[in-house]
Amino acid sequence: MDNNTRSPLTAASSPSQGKTPSKQTYIIICLAALTLANIIPNLGNQQLLNTNQYLRADDNSVAQQSNRPKLYDEEASLIAFGDGKKRIFPSWAVVTQCSLYHTDCPNHLEFDDYPFPLPPESQSQQDDESKGTVNEWIEEFIEEFDQRSDTSDNHLVGYEFPTKVDDATRQECINSTQSLSVEYQLDKILSKLVPLKDTYNMIAFSMTDETYAKDMLHEVYEMNNDIVGFEGAFFFVAMDSFTANMACEFGYPVVAMPENDDLKKQVQSTKVFMSKMLVERGQAFLFYEMDVWFVRSPLRMLQQHMHEYDFLCSTHQWNPGELNIGFYASLANQGTFNYFKDSLDIIEKNPLAHDQKIMHAVADDNTATLEKRPLEDHNNCAWCGHESVSFPAVRATNPIRVGRLDPHVVVSSVYPVPTEGTVAIHTLADAPLKGPFGKQIVAKELGVWYGWGEATSKAGYYHREGAFRRYLLLENGGTRGGQSFVQSKGYHDEGSFKQQIALLVTLAKATNRILVLPQVLGDFHAQPLWMYLDLQSIEALGIVYRETNFASNKKSWYSGTTPFASVTQMAVVESSNEVQLLTMDGGDVTAASSDRFPLSSFTTNDPLSAFVAVASAHPRVKESEALFVNLDHFKNSLSNNSAQVKKIRDKLAWCEWGVHGKSTLSATHLHPTDHCYGKGVK
Repeated sequence: MDNNTRSPLTAASSPSQGKTPSKQTYIIICLAALTLANIIPNLGNQQLLNTNQYLRADDNSVAQQSNRPKLYDEEASLIAFGDGKKRIFPSWAVVTQCSLYHTDCPNHLEFDDYPFPLPPESQSQQDDESKGTVNEWIEEFIEEFDQRSDTSDNHLVGYEFPTKVDDATRQECINSTQSLSVEYQLDKILSKLVPLKDTYNMIAFSMTDETYAKDMLHEVYEMNNDIVGFEGAFFFVAMDSFTANMACEFGYPVVAMPENDDLKKQVQSTKVFMSKMLVERGQAFLFYEMDVWFVRSPLRMLQQHMHEYDFLCSTHQWNPGELNIGFYASLANQGTFNYFKDSLDIIEKNPLAHDQKIMHAVADDNTATLEKRPLEDHNNCAWCGHESVSFPAVRATNPIRVGRLDPHVVVSSVYPVPTEGTVAIHTLADAPLKGPFGKQIVAKELGVWYGWGEATSKAGYYHREGAFRRYLLLENGGTRGGQSFVQSKGYHDEGSFKQQIALLVTLAKATNRILVLPQVLGDFHAQPLWMYLDLQSIEALGIVYRETNFASNKKSWYSGTTPFASVTQMAVVESSNEVQLLTMDGGDVTAASSDRFPLSSFTTNDPLSAFVAVASAHPRVKESEALFVNLDHFKNSLSNNSAQVKKIRDKLAWCEWGVHGKSTLSATHLHPTDHCYGKGVK
């Protein structure tokens, strides 16, 4: 249907010439990176394997030949299942192979021994010139750190955002959002969008306010174009001026709603109001909320099923009969117009009603009418809102065909369990309109966070190039890249734990690196650090961080077969009283180079300052993409007397439940509210 000739309340749009789309056969080619157990079943990686969209063409990291199997090379990435060949991984690679969820992973893979202490014949920096160089590093670190710790200007670990539109285009957009009616704005947007002819002439939209837009506007826009499949046929509905202005700044199509102090009421009515206006204009559409993350396009699903239904909606993982209106598609006809109008009337007359429950009830009434079953009024409906709500049954004159998606297709849950058939994940909290942090961090750990920047930036979330690829990770020997509560040194010692994390944050600040959050190994489970540390407190320090499962998500890798172009491992070795380093390129342990510095060569009597200074200034360390540090030597809080670390620790905030309050929660049973973002105590 041409945008300029839409007529209101037209019959349901259909594919070209009324043909039902034919079924397509998909051949899934399984690329085994190393062994069967090495294929990590998180959906971010699954999207990678299905489309190769995250593989880069600039991989020049071909490993040199040697008798020992390389960690990552092209041959290894194409090995078929069950060939029986073994690959030996460096110890640090456990975080690239084993996500937080995979406790069985180390049982299936073989890892090299932790490299420290280095063999006696490796190089030792003990000459006077080397001593002078190291002590210069320490002096520079102490002198510069105070200035660096007071600023958040870490451009190398920040982001390179998409290109903004020119001033005239931006101002024209802002003027439209501020002066035109919602109806006029919508008509103007629809005249520019290009509906998908092979998908019932559909367009798509999502709606957002500042709390989601500031972190996710680029994310959702690029995900829509790249995965969802509605490029050129998508727009945002802005709930506030911040969101509208940001969309205008980057040229994203947007319709701005009048601002309302009652956000809940505005959100509940807006999606239904916008849906009604679209079908009133003869426009079929897909709606999805900002916290719905797609792992593959829903287009094939819509093409296959929308000829059966007028309205197709996701359901809850725990109840396939209950609608979840975070994802729904609608044709444009008299029945769908009446459906949205009836739902909107009830919502506006009952401020305490829950929009999702009302849309469910009205959909049930439509189905009952279609099936000629008796209707009953909704008297004192306790589940329809925050208090009992009463409204008469809707006796539809043009009842719609309601379709409910299988709960594994769009997985809507507080504990989402994706399958091989999942199209999208909708992370839920325990109540509507909870802050976005918990939903976002769970989506990231699950690997479904899209990660904007693949096509628009050299410094996006996952896709980063050159100097922008600088990461810091914890590697205390034998702890899966984590911090353990159950080793004899530091056993159940909350003070030692906090000191270790403060040192890790200090290192991130001093080295200007992105901090990859470590696992926390407790009495029963491996857990993410964000269950214990208020991450807003490290954001305030200018620290840029990534989720615990970041390194095991192949979207973050240097190439399709190599997680990091270069790696340095670093530790204080007590048996020789040295700071020792081991550097390798692309995981090639046969071409590693080492360095070692006796603590006696430092003028300072503070091993911690010496350690941080070497991590900050050693040329080989500075050039490495990934720096893995062993902080086991500093578990005794009495030995950590650095003024720089104390300054950082004093600014960190922690969850009030302490290190044992949630110790029985496994990673697979984490709730989007199991964090204390913005609520920690010092």
